[in-house]
Amino acid sequence: MTSSVRSVSTKGLRPLRVGATPLPHAEILENVRPDLAALGVDLQVVVFESFDEPNLWLAAGRLHANYFQYLPFLQEFNRSHGAALVPVVPVHIEPFGLYSSRISELAALPEFAEVALPSDPVNADRSLRMLDRLGVIGCMPAPGHLSATADVRANPLRLVFKELTSWTLHTALDDFDAVFLFGPQAMDRNVRTHAALHCDTADPAYAEYLVTGPTGRDDRDIGALADLLTGSGTRRFIESTYAGQVTPAF
Repeated sequence: MTSSVRSVSTKGLRPLRVGATPLPHAEILENVRPDLAALGVDLQVVVFESFDEPNLWLAAGRLHANYFQYLPFLQEFNRSHGAALVPVVPVHIEPFGLYSSRISELAALPEFAEVALPSDPVNADRSLRMLDRLGVIGCMPAPGHLSATADVRANPLRLVFKELTSWTLHTALDDFDAVFLFGPQAMDRNVRTHAALHCDTADPAYAEYLVTGPTGRDDRDIGALADLLTGSGTRRFIESTYAGQVTPAF
């Protein structure tokens, strides 16, 4: 975990500590820091290199808010940790797709292909449900449960699944027949979403939210941040910076 570089004078401002993952969340937050400073708020962006800590820190009161997750992930955290974190506003959507450096279309996926997918339960579920919808596998999780590789009941191509930490997926693109990647990861590899074997480009169910604690919605500074994150300036920043690899959710 590292803290962001700060370039706005913070003397006399009210601190607002917000946890985020690096790309694009921390960049989007940094874009609104000057506007928040003009409102008397010192936005302190705390950058995390994993999906585990931001919610734990928020639930423990070490952050005022965080910005890195979509609702299924938040709901699973609240359920598994007995927490009561709440979404504030959706900010952006990251296309999520199946990519390959070896084949150019899904129909060419070979028998015994090795497929890398995220290891965290929510994104593993997202990956397997995509393959199920495409007819590549048949996956039948128990009612009310997330899909896991153990729930794959039909696998005609006898695909071999390997779960990797989300942070490392983009480094595995050349090592597997197919790899699931988020939009920013594909961008990091100079791969456009239209080159995916299949890509879910704008599913509002996976919009990434600003999240706070049980009483945070009534906090004026969090409200100010929410307004800026869903304002026209942020829309322009997302559209110009990420060129479709990240899209506004508002």
